[in-house]
Amino acid sequence: MTDQNVLLSQMGGMGLTENDGKVYLFLLERGTEFGGSKIALRLGMHRQYVHNSLQKLLQMELVEELSACVHPAKLQRSGTRKVYKALPPQQLSRIAKAQLASAEQVVRELDAISSVGAEQDFEVYRGRRQVIAFEESLVASLKDDETQYIIGGGSEVFVNFFGDEYEPISEIAHKKGLKTLYVGTPSERSWLAGRVAGVFHESFETRYLDTLPATIVQTVIRFDTVTLYTFGNPPQVYFLKSKTVADDYKKFFFMLWDMAKE
Repeated sequence: MTDQNVLLSQMGGMGLTENDGKVYLFLLERGTEFGGSKIALRLGMHRQYVHNSLQKLLQMELVEELSACVHPAKLQRSGTRKVYKALPPQQLSRIAKAQLASAEQVVRELDAISSVGAEQDFEVYRGRRQVIAFEESLVASLKDDETQYIIGGGSEVFVNFFGDEYEPISEIAHKKGLKTLYVGTPSERSWLAGRVAGVFHESFETRYLDTLPATIVQTVIRFDTVTLYTFGNPPQVYFLKSKTVADDYKKFFFMLWDMAKE
């Protein structure tokens, strides 16, 4: 047998007070019509509380109101009185679905104005020593089998900048299973094939875009970060940690990727 207290608690999550639930369960269990006074007497509740609950249950379409004929001697003003009968509990399912739809709409509206989840950490590294230290730390923190998306045009400048440090840093990334999708310029094709792709083998996939200019800038997008390398004087790295921004950059990358040729 179902515990009535458990049922009352569960119904409370659908907007019914304890009194509302008691009145509805009383009518549901008996399956016949009762007037407000009899319900109050049987439940030991004040008549006004029962009246308030019946009005709410009527609004929620959990009970229906009927007219019962009575002898005129018992009722001076009218030959009828109001009685109430429970409607099937399936209506509660419709109420729950409506509440869920309403809650989802509220969540969407709140999400549109929320700053939670869009937090950004921004850092700048300047000079050869800082840039190399940053890259070593970044590669060490990579999770296994991550994918990075690079908008290139300056791969030779990038590799030459790191010099002797490039091979050991790349080897760590390779052991972690880092995969790379790279959009570059046609002039990089032969150099990339022999220098960079040779280190990563099958995990380095390239496409080339005729309109992409040769540059001293590389943009690298990972799961929740965007890293901008500029190899001017001094060399600098701009590091932004934000899942929202990374996702937007990734959309831009794939627009270029779809335009590029293998």
